[in-house]
Amino acid sequence: MTNLKRSDFQAHPFHLVSPSPWPFYTSISLLTLTCSGVLTMHAFSNASYFLFLALITLVLCMSLWWRDVISEGRAKSFLPNLPNIFFTLKTTIAISNIEIEKYLIKFRKENTNIFYDNKEQLGFYLAGLLEGDGHISLPILGTTTLNRVLNPRIVFTSHVNNLGLYAYIQSQIGGIGRFQITGNNVIRYIIGDIKGIILLIN
Repeated sequence: MTNLKRSDFQAHPFHLVSPSPWPFYTSISLLTLTCSGVLTMHAFSNASYFLFLALITLVLCMSLWWRDVISEGRAKSFLPNLPNIFFTLKTTIAISNIEIEKYLIKFRKENTNIFYDNKEQLGFYLAGLLEGDGHISLPILGTTTLNRVLNPRIVFTSHVNNLGLYAYIQSQIGGIGRFQITGNNVIRYIIGDIKGIILLIN
């Protein structure tokens, strides 16, 4: 494998190496080896030459395939990108109450005349928000191994810039729910307790 080819090891974060031709060539070699082996056992003329040729081809294909596997494992070209992959795929992190309070204060300063201060208008706004950026999920049916029943959840997903808006909504409906952040810019406002779900529905 050439150095030029090694630069293609990570075309995108979920496929670390470039496609390999060796599985295809190895399967052809195995097919040839099987056919020529059967022909040799049935005493066809010159079949043993094809058997020997197929065996050499199979060993060559496997050697080249393992050579590429070893060189891909030692290549340094994709190592600098690994932290970015781990950052993208990391688990969700809870947002602290201090951070939420900070965003709420900032949101209230920037939005002095909020049209959904009226509770009735807030209900319509929440219905539209749930339809556009939210969903209702059942994590699992039945009980878990710890005998805990998992309740349905109402989840709003948005950009981190809207954390102030969701903090304001949380303050208007009695402080129910919790916030999580995923990656750099995705927040989730999760209402998972039965009391909070009933309150939101009402």
